[in-house]
Amino acid sequence: MILKRLIFDRWIATFAMLFVVIVASSLGLWQVDRMGQKIRLAEELAQKESAAPLLAHARAWTLEEALHRNMVVKGEFLKDEAIWLDNRPHPQGRDPKTGATVGFYVLTPVRLLHSGQILWVNRGWAPRNMMQREALPELDTPSGIIELEGVVFAHAARVMNLGSSAVLAEKTKIKQNLDLLEEEKRLGVTHLPFIVRQNSHTPDGLVRDWAPADTGADKHRGYAFQWFSLAALAVVFWAMSGLLRKKSD
Repeated sequence: MILKRLIFDRWIATFAMLFVVIVASSLGLWQVDRMGQKIRLAEELAQKESAAPLLAHARAWTLEEALHRNMVVKGEFLKDEAIWLDNRPHPQGRDPKTGATVGFYVLTPVRLLHSGQILWVNRGWAPRNMMQREALPELDTPSGIIELEGVVFAHAARVMNLGSSAVLAEKTKIKQNLDLLEEEKRLGVTHLPFIVRQNSHTPDGLVRDWAPADTGADKHRGYAFQWFSLAALAVVFWAMSGLLRKKSD
């Protein structure tokens, strides 16, 4: 009897409560589904990382074949063609020595052994001179045939292009982003359609303490909890307000 009165004597409040519950629950379920997708992605990434590394020079790998796989790169650095990607965060958020949070990613093309194709390597992070913004840090680039290992990515974390970036790139090789098709035309050599982010050690002074991949599953778990909590609170508020009104009557 009490439940019936709570529902039908306050039909506007009941309708509002049901609306909030349906919408919040739907959004909560959507977040749960997204969380499941991210968890499956994390499992897929873990499987790829544990698989045997690919050999970059073995054949012309596609992005789909190589994405997120470990890859061994053998070849020769084209050190005069290196570019410096600006406004890139320190791999761990902040440089423990200098306190710098933003600097460069140093990308250098490698002419692969045997195949002669070009593969761009994100060799690591370097701090920027904030007093002389066009000054580049000293960089020790190995000569001759090198071997390194890293993880394949589609690109090196793109940022927004600034209006003066093209002029700055011509003067200093500082760029906002790496365009593989543009570089392929400029160098006149076939490029593999991805980059490798180096994680093996090379004594070049660059930072490669890359943060582990975060697929964002925890974020969706938190959002789902918030939406389901809202649905539960709507029911509690509806019931408590009805009971208090009944007592006052």
